[in-house]
Amino acid sequence: MPAAAFHGDERNWLKEVEAIRMKLGEPDDSGRRRPVPIPDANYRMPIDVAVIAIGNSPNPLIPNTTPDIEVGKWGNIQTDLETGKTSIPGVFAGGDVATGAATVILAMVAGKVAARSIHEYVMDTIP
Repeated sequence: MPAAAFHGDERNWLKEVEAIRMKLGEPDDSGRRRPVPIPDANYRMPIDVAVIAIGNSPNPLIPNTTPDIEVGKWGNIQTDLETGKTSIPGVFAGGDVATGAATVILAMVAGKVAARSIHEYVMDTIP
């Protein structure tokens, strides 16, 4: 789903994604029909989380915007591989940002590991 824009509330909390409705265009010389935008057909969907999956290297801004987080020499966030915990309490990471370029399967596993650890962390910190 190509995103045209993200929309937030008055506090800039993510609330909606505006998506571009597409259709298949005419076949090109190879016979492939590529998606093309439908004019004036954008639509909005309510969301509260957006996972932006572009590239396979860590965002170079991470060390600058989160100075307390430990990163390796290639900019990857250092984590405990069994929990996804980072050097900042309550912050977890997994996937390419932690391991470097890998498969989506490994990223999914890291997400499940982090989710379990996040649940345990939250349950232990709520009185």
